[in-house]
Amino acid sequence: MFTRSVPLWAVLGAVFFLPLAMGAFDMRPYVFIASMLLVLTAYSFGPTRSRHAKHAGLVLVALCFAVSLSELMARPLLFYIFDFRPADRFIYPWPPLPLLQRYVADVHFEGPTYGDLAAASGRREWREERRIRFVTDAYGFRNELSDDTSKHMRPLDMIVLGDSFGVAAGTSQENTLSSILARDYDQNVYNLSISRENPQQEFANLVLERERLKTRKSTVVLWLVFPGNDLDEPYYRELENPQPVWPGLSTRLVKQFRDFRAHSALRRLMSQGGSDQIIERRFLDGRRILFLATYAQRRTRTAEDIGRHPNLESLKVTLGAMERLALEKQFNVAVVLVPSKEEVYAWVLDGLPPWSSNKELSGFSVVLRMLCEQHGFRFLDLKPALVDASRRVYESSRALLWWSDDSHWNDDGQRVTASTLNDNLLHGNKVR
Repeated sequence: MFTRSVPLWAVLGAVFFLPLAMGAFDMRPYVFIASMLLVLTAYSFGPTRSRHAKHAGLVLVALCFAVSLSELMARPLLFYIFDFRPADRFIYPWPPLPLLQRYVADVHFEGPTYGDLAAASGRREWREERRIRFVTDAYGFRNELSDDTSKHMRPLDMIVLGDSFGVAAGTSQENTLSSILARDYDQNVYNLSISRENPQQEFANLVLERERLKTRKSTVVLWLVFPGNDLDEPYYRELENPQPVWPGLSTRLVKQFRDFRAHSALRRLMSQGGSDQIIERRFLDGRRILFLATYAQRRTRTAEDIGRHPNLESLKVTLGAMERLALEKQFNVAVVLVPSKEEVYAWVLDGLPPWSSNKELSGFSVVLRMLCEQHGFRFLDLKPALVDASRRVYESSRALLWWSDDSHWNDDGQRVTASTLNDNLLHGNKVR
């Protein structure tokens, strides 16, 4: 009797656990639920069970099979169903060192996108949709081959190092900060930025890529630091001395399985919805402008708060490692503090009189400036310049410096930032 029931248990187990294997449900709760369903269904199929019990078991089997079939059919349409932004669509953990990320190499995407805050809100009517070009090079970084062949021959004037502000994922390729610095200020630029990474990960990318980059004495490492999350994301001991290792077959198979589960269409569909972290306000002209509650809270941290932060020591270690690398490679490191939208447009967020945002430097800025002085890095806080420019640009063109639905600069913000950097840090940097 038991032997004859083994195939039944095997088939039922496959049916009930297939949605889990495909990633439609979270691992821990569903293992328990699927186990209970398996036991109940196998029990209902017993020889002495009533017709109603067997029908109930068949319904449970059909439901699990329907979930698996729906997931399988939705997979090819995943990016169309959810209208993924390119920066989310093309990023992945880098196999030799999964604590770092890369973009898919040689991407040439052209199409619609919208802001990260609108995406988090789950509300389509809050999107400021625009068309962009998103291009990556053969190494998975957001760079486009220049038509100026002379730039290919000479060493780099600048390496842009940062997170999503360096990537400028919501902005078209020709209007990103690195593109503007290259085109309008004649800098030979390589963008080494990757979204969702903190200063430790950014530095690790520079360490791993430095040998293939053609630099010169005093090549500028333009290091964009964002107080909204750069101190709060995890730091890792493994990245203090990054050692990439190409994974073996078993590791690759496990990773592919995890990636397959992570791209479940049904689980993403079930997780869609608004976020109470997104704050909606109205600008002077009535347009909607979105803010992130987390960044709004963090803008008030004092220097003492930063000094007590558990990740500050890790940031200090990273800055010390950058100083040693700069001495070895003769880099000229310039740390640029990028204020949050919640700082520059604080008057909108807090309902204060127009253009009354405070230009005083944040606690993070005070601490980071002191650390940069200790390591011999140039330092620039963009907040005062962007607060002034926010009014000037609006009064001349009715434009903002940030996308209304995004936590990052728009085209105007990129241009103002490039001009500010040129005036304060980069003048005279070019070497022929």
